[in-house]
Amino acid sequence: MKIRASLIAPMSLLSLAIASHAQAADEAFQRSVEQRLAKLEAQQPQGTAPLAQNVTFSGLVEVEGYVGEAGDESYSDLVVATVELGLAAQINDKVSAEVIALYEESPGGEEGTELDIDVATISIANIIGPVNLDVGKMYVPFGRFETALVNDTLVLEAAETNKTAALFGMEQDGLSIGAYVFDGDADREQHVENYGVTLSFEQENFAVGLDYISALTESDALVEAAWDEHSPAFSLSGRVTLGEVNLLAEYLAATSELVLEGETEGFEPEVAHIEANIGVSLNEQPFTFAVAYQQTDDAAGYLPEERLSLGCSTDIYENVSLGLEYWHDEDYSETDGGSGEDSDNIVVQLAVSF
Repeated sequence: MKIRASLIAPMSLLSLAIASHAQAADEAFQRSVEQRLAKLEAQQPQGTAPLAQNVTFSGLVEVEGYVGEAGDESYSDLVVATVELGLAAQINDKVSAEVIALYEESPGGEEGTELDIDVATISIANIIGPVNLDVGKMYVPFGRFETALVNDTLVLEAAETNKTAALFGMEQDGLSIGAYVFDGDADREQHVENYGVTLSFEQENFAVGLDYISALTESDALVEAAWDEHSPAFSLSGRVTLGEVNLLAEYLAATSELVLEGETEGFEPEVAHIEANIGVSLNEQPFTFAVAYQQTDDAAGYLPEERLSLGCSTDIYENVSLGLEYWHDEDYSETDGGSGEDSDNIVVQLAVSF
């Protein structure tokens, strides 16, 4: 079949018109995109980097193996002791934010905690003169808990307090001062009535701290119990560095009895931690050796009466550490509310941070 010559010219003109219209539409769309991008770039303050460049990601994984003997019974266990995932964002030159998710597993067959938000804070620098503000879910600054051992200190086990709080603080020339308020889980009234203050002074070879909290009963170890009323507590800590040797000490004491609801008598716990650790090099491999003695008073059912610990740790690769600790616990006697048993334990920890 032949196409008549008289139809070719109109069809060619129609094709050119359609192509020209499509090209014009594409050019208009491109101009629109470029204009929007230019508008967004103009809205961003000069000299600032994209927010994604100011976000950092970090993590920690700790796997621990245990063997031990308590009384006539022995045990062994392998646990993922800690998984920590963190995000930190520098919003601008005065505001930053941090979010940390935490999973923990303890030896002894107990189920691990669910991966949960452990820290979620907004920090504002120089909100009032030199005063900074941290607000959100945090570990309030009660206690220092310094150690070179694998296990947490008994002071930490008694005092660590994770709450939603507002912390005002300032730092200058090694001196730090802070005050905070928080609404406790054990409050009978819906008011932000708990508070604390912290004071520390730190130099390269010396540090000392004093902390006070209005409710030791709000600590992570004690908050689940039903208390008749809150008990304040204070903590003293110090560190002296002599070359490669660090001497650490911390003391915690309640200032009034902790009494359970329905009870007439309570207890007034005290916890002390003394430690010496030293950094040495063996065959060009750096090691840290530590020895610590801890003692408690009036803490039967919560903490051992005495603990002696020996530990060693080293970095086997970049951001990979290996730690070993032996500790001997002596519990309170049965007449004092304890089991009267001793225990010997060993833990090996492999930790990776990134």
